[in-house]
Amino acid sequence: MVMASRYDRPSLTASSRSVQIAMAQERPNGIRESVSGVQDAPSSAHALLQPRIAALDDDPAAVASMTAILKQSGFSVVSYTDADQLESAARSSPFSAYVLDWYLGNTTAAALIEFLRHHPTSAGAPIFLLSGNLAIGGIPTDDALARIISRHNVQYRAKPYSGLRLAADLRMALGENED
Repeated sequence: MVMASRYDRPSLTASSRSVQIAMAQERPNGIRESVSGVQDAPSSAHALLQPRIAALDDDPAAVASMTAILKQSGFSVVSYTDADQLESAARSSPFSAYVLDWYLGNTTAAALIEFLRHHPTSAGAPIFLLSGNLAIGGIPTDDALARIISRHNVQYRAKPYSGLRLAADLRMALGENED
């Protein structure tokens, strides 16, 4: 679970699904035009420019918290509580990055990570793996987890981990500058 700390902003308060937008949009020919109006947040022009992140945790509350923080940090996030559903979605429409919980019920995310690293559309995408029970001082103590991390270039974060730090880590991994 990604935990919000007192330092995490913006807050996780409910907001309207419609937003007033006013922004400049640059066309491929270099001409900037003003775009404004009221639109649903997920379908706004800005949302189309956001990196698309897949978030997976078998705990619905944990994935909801992580999703809310990442969305408020400027990402387009699709949440999953089932690894098979995420794998199916990744086959048809790859994500910019993946944030996965290690333990998923009675199994781990190992098979999903193997799939992602061998599928051509996700092979190079950043994968962040979160786990709370397997680290001492932020270092994984589980051998299977350590093998997956080293074999597949997976970024490990010990839970609880700040949602805003995770957002910054994702931006860095995607080669974006912080705004």
